Amino acid sequence: MDITLLGTGNPQPNPLRAGPSNHLAIGNQSVLLDCGSGTVHQMVKSGLEPREVDHLVLTHMHSDHTVDLAHVLITGWIRYRTKPIKIVGPPQTREFVGRILHAFEFDLRLRRLDDRVGKEVMTVEVTEVSDGESYETDTWKMTAVEVDHGYVKPSLGFIFDDGKAKVMVSGDTTGCDAVREASRGVDLLVHELMRDSASGDPHDDALAAVPELRRRIIESHTCPHQLAPIARDADVPRLALTHMSAATDGPWIRDALTQDYKGEIIIGEDLLKITV
Repeated sequence: MDITLLGTGNPQPNPLRAGPSNHLAIGNQSVLLDCGSGTVHQMVKSGLEPREVDHLVLTHMHSDHTVDLAHVLITGWIRYRTKPIKIVGPPQTREFVGRILHAFEFDLRLRRLDDRVGKEVMTVEVTEVSDGESYETDTWKMTAVEVDHGYVKPSLGFIFDDGKAKVMVSGDTTGCDAVREASRGVDLLVHELMRDSASGDPHDDALAAVPELRRRIIESHTCPHQLAPIARDADVPRLALTHMSAATDGPWIRDALTQDYKGEIIIGEDLLKITV
């Protein structure tokens, strides 16, 4: 199994980090996990073909994880997809996808994409999953884990298992027991780290006048001191970090994590491919 960190950023624009997105080459299939800003361009840079995506998985409905959904779909059809795409996500996904397709109905009609690839290929199959539910193919299995993204509910992480390796991707979350338990026995944990500087505040003083909003954002994400005990207790051999800011402080992150965690630490960068 190969996982490519297509975008390791967060909602704040960052020339070095595209919006949150990961690609998994698992079994003989192409799986896209979240589709933040720049996902399609990052795929092309990585040598991945948007029209070949078999499954598109969403962790939650925040815009920084979904804003390129239309781009992924339409680009696949423009580039002559030969098979329908399957979308998997939490409750709300079916309605969200339906609204996206409706929003671009005029464009799709003008381009006559159904004549280009056929109505069957343009059929989007949506499956909604909740905590503990699995989605299976002939070569791999994915299990949903409800994580604690504060005020954003539902929000899911996912365990991917191809029979040879297991990967847990946290999605957006604070440090929580659900990730700790789900990560036991995995070969790689890919975890968000939006609170990635010594200040612990991804918005610095920008929200000083709105303390309640500032507090709930901070309490919805993870800092190294929360993450290290989770990775340690789950005995995770490799930990890859993503969802970081422009001010990512690599040395501080590594120092904070190694106080409790002794496994391999990968401070994610866009387009980094990790083989598991």
